[in-house]
Amino acid sequence: MLDKHIESLTSLLGPNGVKFGSDLAAYDQGFDASNLLAGLAALPRDTHQVSEILGYCSAAGLSIVPQGGRTGLSGAAGSSAGQLIVMMQAMAQIVAIDTVSQTVLVEAGCTLEALETAVRAHGLTCGIDLGARGTATIGGMIATNAGGQEAFRFGPMRQRVLGLEVVLSDGRVLNDLTQVIKANGGYDVKQLFIGSEGTLGLITRACLRLAPYEGEAVTAFVAAESLDGAIHLFRRLEARTQGRLLRAEVMNAHHVQLSVKDHGEAALGTFAGDKDCVIFEHTDAAMLEEELGRALEDRLIADALLCKNEKERAAVWKIREDWAVDRAYPKGLWFDISVPLSSLGRYVEELAARLRSYNPAFHLFFIGHMGDGNLHVTVNADHPITDQYKPVTKLVYEGLKEIGGFFSAEHGIGVEKREALLAESDPVRLALMQDIKRLLDPKGIMNPDKVLQVRD
Repeated sequence: MLDKHIESLTSLLGPNGVKFGSDLAAYDQGFDASNLLAGLAALPRDTHQVSEILGYCSAAGLSIVPQGGRTGLSGAAGSSAGQLIVMMQAMAQIVAIDTVSQTVLVEAGCTLEALETAVRAHGLTCGIDLGARGTATIGGMIATNAGGQEAFRFGPMRQRVLGLEVVLSDGRVLNDLTQVIKANGGYDVKQLFIGSEGTLGLITRACLRLAPYEGEAVTAFVAAESLDGAIHLFRRLEARTQGRLLRAEVMNAHHVQLSVKDHGEAALGTFAGDKDCVIFEHTDAAMLEEELGRALEDRLIADALLCKNEKERAAVWKIREDWAVDRAYPKGLWFDISVPLSSLGRYVEELAARLRSYNPAFHLFFIGHMGDGNLHVTVNADHPITDQYKPVTKLVYEGLKEIGGFFSAEHGIGVEKREALLAESDPVRLALMQDIKRLLDPKGIMNPDKVLQVRD
């Protein structure tokens, strides 16, 4: 069957449009070791070829696994033998930038970094940023409803999308490439595909909202007296600096101290001490310095460091974006949760207490997007603890729903959080999701067993 699929797909895409064997093995597998296990990949060059691929797969009963930059952390791009990977990297064109309307029409395989560079030349920005910017693709970010560092300003991808082009499981093409904010035509069907992780259709093009580029930012590394104090400062900066606050990234003290040691930044470690820290970025250095001074007087923060140059800025951001924790304590457990800001400090304290009670040898680390309450939590020990996933998950999720939080913030469900989805979601909502999956993918070929496991 593999030879038959290779022959059929080659006839549709040409010899360079199909990869298998050593040619496929040469690709970077990304964050998940199972991403390339299917052993067969198609690389379409346009929407017509994607339509032909899905039409063929529907007729042949061949399951497909859409892949973007393979930077997802929930296993949504994982594949297995007998499936077809559809890589979107050959569809990376920026079709049109409308500087008056402040929109862009872009193909799904374009990386965030490439798109940001292109629109920045016109004084615009995508309004979304994340650590994997050089690899993450627009289609993958839409499919997972990525959030990132500026979601508190502009929202996640769901709020950046004006229109979509999607190829359905039978090869039909949904063209909903609206380029305006107001398009009130009944059910907003395109929203079904945002955050669907490739289980309902394959995104090929998108029209995105842009925003004016605010200019170069100054970076402050702040040691907080408490999380509540840091949140108070964040709200003050938002209210008093006229929307010039660009980022607010929080890290707990354990994460900071481990990272500065790993990176050889002893001075930053001394500065931070035993405090949780926040990176603030702002477009007005004088205004930021003034507000930090007021925060020191009000004892909201313990100290603040304004980066003087790009070298200092890079050192600070490396603490946030280079995940040294995994190198120091491999095979720990990670979680991606949202907590209302009003409950953030109390939630972290109670979680730390629950973990100490469960096993004093466990270490709690977190980084997060302070502006929207999204925490990336890891629990690690001096030895692998992957066998402790279920009991630790229970400790992390305890009380989260009751305070209005959510167990999955910006990395999607994939396979890792399917069980949590079943346990934490409203049953009517789950039933509707199952119905939508059966309607749009009746043969079950679209990224099967991701997000939901649909059974007859």
